Amino acid sequence: MIFSLTLNAALDRFLYTDSLIEDDTVRVDRVKDYPAGKGVDVSRVINELGGHSVSIAFLGGHTGKIIEEMLDDEGVVYATVRSEEETRINILVQTGSGQYRMSLPGPVISERETEKLCKTIDTLLRKGDYLLICGSVPEGVSSDIYARLCSRMRDIGVNVYIDSDKEPLIEGVKAGPRGIKPNLHELQRLLNRELHGETNIKRALLEVSDKYSIEEVLLTMGREGALALIGGSFYRIMVPEVSVKSAVGAGDSFLAAYCLSRELGERSEVALKMAGAASSAAVMTPGTELCRFDDVMNLLPQITVEAAIAPG
Repeated sequence: MIFSLTLNAALDRFLYTDSLIEDDTVRVDRVKDYPAGKGVDVSRVINELGGHSVSIAFLGGHTGKIIEEMLDDEGVVYATVRSEEETRINILVQTGSGQYRMSLPGPVISERETEKLCKTIDTLLRKGDYLLICGSVPEGVSSDIYARLCSRMRDIGVNVYIDSDKEPLIEGVKAGPRGIKPNLHELQRLLNRELHGETNIKRALLEVSDKYSIEEVLLTMGREGALALIGGSFYRIMVPEVSVKSAVGAGDSFLAAYCLSRELGERSEVALKMAGAASSAAVMTPGTELCRFDDVMNLLPQITVEAAIAPG
């Protein structure tokens, strides 16, 4: 079974309007809400692709109940860890010329609520399961939470993947998860230096893998596809040019499709191809609708996965 973990879930509220005019009334044409948070997105993608997943998340207040209802409508299975404070709402304004994103403050999570989370994870997960730890850490939770959870789960044989940034990722890799899925900016922040050129990027993946005993490093690079280091072997994933409506959720779709394929016993190359198709399909949908099954299947023949040469 695949479990996703979202400590900082949100409701994304998209407001669609022609333009923003200073000091004038802006008429909103329509409003669309989406359940959000990287781990929530991962479980939504797995569900869309026909897999089985449980989304574990802190949810609270009226907003948290709305997210649960939306997940119910999509058929996504979830295990809520109830928080006393209201789940955050992000406001995204889509105009004819661009998108404006406003991330509102999230809840402060208490130590008692963190303990409930740990107990929930200990109760649900078993040897051989997958735990995909995704996104940012809310206020009140220590930045080493991912490292602590990773250590607990590795001890019982759970396959842990981390998709995060800054301190949670910097601390999390120290616990040696099976895999991480950064983008280039996140990898640069992890190593505290800029990376230029594929050779240097490959060396960086090797450095992270060797230093922290991480078997799989999956680097997503937008329209340039992805680069993966799996079991000491490099793979280059090339994706087709598609019509981009929203880049939100592309990386989440990549990780979801990859881990679903691996859980089903697929080879690395097959899993990476599915991941490339899912991430490409995700950018074809508006808002945070993520990928659609039919789009993924149609794109799959256009994804190329090749063994890449290790840096000298």
